[in-house]
Amino acid sequence: MSGTADRPVVIVGAGVSGLSLAVRLAERGVETVVVERESRPGGLARSFCYDGFTFDIGPHRFHTYDPAVERFLRATLGSSVREISRSSKLHFRGRFYPWPLHPSLVLLRFPPGIALGVVRDLLRGYPRHHAASFREQIIGMYGETLYRHFFEGYSTKFLGLPPELTHVDWAKTGVDRAIIDSRLKIQSLWRLAWTILATWKRPELDFLYPAGGCGQLAEILAARVERLGGRVLCGHEVDRLEVAGDRVATVQVGDALLEPSLVVWTGTVGSLAAGLGLPVPALTYLPLVCYNLMLTDGAPHDFQWCYHGAADVVFSRVSVPTRFDPGNTPPGRRSLCVEVTCGADRSVWDDPASRVERVLDDLVRERLLRSTAEVIGVRTERIPWAYPVYALDYRDTFAAFRQATGRYCNLLLGGRLGLFWYNNMDHCIEASLELAEQVLDRLGPGASR
Repeated sequence: MSGTADRPVVIVGAGVSGLSLAVRLAERGVETVVVERESRPGGLARSFCYDGFTFDIGPHRFHTYDPAVERFLRATLGSSVREISRSSKLHFRGRFYPWPLHPSLVLLRFPPGIALGVVRDLLRGYPRHHAASFREQIIGMYGETLYRHFFEGYSTKFLGLPPELTHVDWAKTGVDRAIIDSRLKIQSLWRLAWTILATWKRPELDFLYPAGGCGQLAEILAARVERLGGRVLCGHEVDRLEVAGDRVATVQVGDALLEPSLVVWTGTVGSLAAGLGLPVPALTYLPLVCYNLMLTDGAPHDFQWCYHGAADVVFSRVSVPTRFDPGNTPPGRRSLCVEVTCGADRSVWDDPASRVERVLDDLVRERLLRSTAEVIGVRTERIPWAYPVYALDYRDTFAAFRQATGRYCNLLLGGRLGLFWYNNMDHCIEASLELAEQVLDRLGPGASR
C-alpha cells in the first residue's frame, strides 16, 4: 500500500482532470485537497466574463462515446446542460469549407490545380509504412497536395516547429481530436473519402455545453468538492515538496503544510521536476494568447469555430461564443475568440496589445469582420501552457521523466499537463474517473467510508 486513508489526497491543478478526480474521490469519502495557482478553478476550461460577454479559451464542448463520462457530465451540469450540433469550418484561399473536408467539396470547390492534385494523390496512393514525423503521417493520410497546401503551413504556424521535426503523435492526436467523429477513419485518403461518402447523410455530431460558458463546469465541480468536505485552494502554488525515502512526505502550500497519503500532479512536468529537485526535462508547452473581441450587432457566422492555415494570417483558429450559447453575448451583440499561438514569435506573448491592429486587419481580410468599426472592445488573455509540443524525441524524454518520478510510491501523474498529453476535455474526465479507481486501490479498504 502506498497511501493511507487518514491523510488527504493532494491534487495539484484544478482543471477538469483534477476536479473530476477530486469529485469522484470525495464522493467515496476520501479527504481531498486541490491546489490551484490561478485565482479561479478550471485551468484550460476557464471562462472569462466582461461587460456581459463570456469567452472560453477557444472552442470547448463535450462529445464522448463513453456512457460513464456522459452520465458524469449530465449529473454534474443538471439542467444547465445545453445540447448543440457541431458546425466547424476551414478557411482556405478566401473561401470557407466544412470541416472535416468532404471529398466532393475538395474536387468541386477547391481551385482546379489543387483538386487535380488531390485526384492524383487518390489514384497514386501512398505506401503505408511506419511514420516518424507529422509530415510523413499526414502525407500518408491525406496525400502530398493537401499536406503542402494546408497542413504544412498550418502546423508550422501553430507550433513554430517544422513538420519534419514534429513527432507523428501530433498528427495522430491533433488531427484526430480535431475531427472528433469516430465514424471517420483517416488511415488513408482513400479510406477517408470512402467513409465520408458512405456516411454522406450522417447526422452532425451532438455536443454537450454548460450554459453560461465552459467555466461553469469547473465552478460546479469545485463547489461539489467543497460540499463533500474537500478543499479547493485557488490562488495558491505548491511552494515546496519534501521527500522522505520513496515518498512525498509533505506539500508546502503557503502557510499550510500538508501530509499527503497520495499526490496527484496535473501541473506541468517542469514544475514537478523543480519541486522534486530533478533535472527539468526538455519538454515544452505552447503558450496561447486569446484576443476576445466584443462586437456590434451584425450578420452572425454560421460556424462554431474555423481553422485558418494561411502563413501570413497571424491567428490559427477563431471561435464564435454565441454559437455555443446565445447567452455568451448580450442581446444585439456578437463576439469572436481569436487564438494566436506563440511558438515561433514569442513577442506576441510578451506584448499581446501590440498585435491587436494586426489581428483586426487579418480578420477583415479573412472575411470575419466587415470592418474594424464593428469592434466595441478587445481583451487579451494569456494562457501559458496550452498545448504540449511534440518534438521528435519527446516520447523518450517523457519516459525518462516518468521513470525518475516513478521512484516515489505515492506520486501519480494526471491531466493534460502532467501526462504531456494532448486531449479533449471528455478524455480528461474519462482518464480521471479511471485514475480515481487506481487511487482508491492504493489507499486500500479504509479509503471509502
